[in-house]
Amino acid sequence: MGKVRFLRTLVTAVRSPAIVFLVALTARLWVLSQLLSARADLDLYRHNEFARIAWAIVSGFGYSSPWAHTPLAPTAVEPPVYTYLLAGIFKLAGAYSYMSLWVALGLNAVLSAVTAVVILEIGKRDFGASTGVLAAWIWSCWLYEAVVSARLWESSLSALLLTSVLFLLPELAELHWSRWLFFGMLAGVSALTNTTLLSLFPFFWLWLWINYRRRGRPCGKLLLASISVSVLMLLPWTIRNYQTFHQLMPLRDNFGLELWIGNHEGAMQSTQFPRDFPLIDPSEYNRMGEIRFMDAKRQLGLQFIGQHPGEFLWLSAGRCFRYWTAPDELVWLPLSLMAWLGAAVALSRKGRGGVPYVVILLVFPLVYYITHTFNSYRHPTEPAMLLLAAYAMMTAVEALGSSRVSRKLRRRLVRLEPPHLTILVIQQ
Repeated sequence: MGKVRFLRTLVTAVRSPAIVFLVALTARLWVLSQLLSARADLDLYRHNEFARIAWAIVSGFGYSSPWAHTPLAPTAVEPPVYTYLLAGIFKLAGAYSYMSLWVALGLNAVLSAVTAVVILEIGKRDFGASTGVLAAWIWSCWLYEAVVSARLWESSLSALLLTSVLFLLPELAELHWSRWLFFGMLAGVSALTNTTLLSLFPFFWLWLWINYRRRGRPCGKLLLASISVSVLMLLPWTIRNYQTFHQLMPLRDNFGLELWIGNHEGAMQSTQFPRDFPLIDPSEYNRMGEIRFMDAKRQLGLQFIGQHPGEFLWLSAGRCFRYWTAPDELVWLPLSLMAWLGAAVALSRKGRGGVPYVVILLVFPLVYYITHTFNSYRHPTEPAMLLLAAYAMMTAVEALGSSRVSRKLRRRLVRLEPPHLTILVIQQ
């Protein structure tokens, strides 16, 4: 009885959202305690665009100056949500202070721990309790995920936002105005946090519209309202950019720079930023100004692609491979393959229910294939990847278990005499 009681307690614990949250938060705070040495603020603040703009805001210079040794002039290099969040922390705890660093990274730790709970709930709902528990505990205990959250960047917030979208999507099956409007707001906040997330929402809205059409239910007004809310969320920032730079710029202006970083002469031989990148040598950026600089880099990137299409394809293939395997091929290649296998199984077993996961795997990385990539860029999609990989693993375990049971039953049937076989079949 004692063993049974212990096993029940253990099962209850591993399925508990509170326990998952506490374990995930503890792991991330432990990582912070190891990483945040007395001079860690110098390492983590240095070359950080969000921190630099946040410093400019609290110093009275407005949303400007993303890089050191550049003029205090308006910028649209980064979207505003995480920047203003960091500026609020700077306002309360001091710009570039050690306390601000702890507060900002502690907030990242909390956001990442909440993501673990959302993973648990999504997994239990979409793929079964075992899948949800496995994915949530991998996210909670894997130190790699904890270390990524210990970065002064929007990655943890973006991961939570995208995971929340996956949680909310099935809830939109009901014709509740509040849920659809909240989804539109979530789309706007996501786009203003990580611009790449915006690429997913048209497919999510299309998926919702198709689902309603196939059930013979109208959702046009709800869909229009949801999209309108997201547009209204983006509108103030778009107006600011237009008034500042005198051209239509819904979110950011740095696509040309990102394109050029990955596509220029010598890109095949180098994994470092080119010399003219403003962090290394800001003289060209300072001379031309932000808009002209970004336009010039975009032209250079497009010119390189036009003149070297084969090299561009080869570079893109390499970026695709690195996206799915960095920073450790031995770990991330099998995990990524398992995630794709899980997506295929989800499509096969759940039909349209698996489509949002496939959209994330297919659409989110596209811009990084043609520009450049780091493993931290993949982080917002890693909760979905872990869910799909866990689903593939649990499906394989279930299939293996069913196969063993089937073999044992066949062996028993072969040994039985006909009268006993008849009795067994009747009992089955």
